[in-house]
Amino acid sequence: MSESLSTQFLSADLEVPCPSCRYPIWVRYVEVVAQAAVLCPCCHVWVWLRDADGSVQNAGDVIEQQLKHALKGLFK
Repeated sequence: MSESLSTQFLSADLEVPCPSCRYPIWVRYVEVVAQAAVLCPCCHVWVWLRDADGSVQNAGDVIEQQLKHALKGLFK
């Protein structure tokens, strides 16, 4: 059984700059949804990830719905 698009999206990586030193930090979208804290490998500051409006959590589902809508009837 294959993973859903939303599950694959949440497993993907995202590069964010450290708010303290601007060093690029790689995080997973699932860490943003969980609002986890990550340690900057450069300046050792803890960076708290936020998904205040839930947009990251819902993005995979929205993309999957839009793809299904766009492909509807294409393979009849």
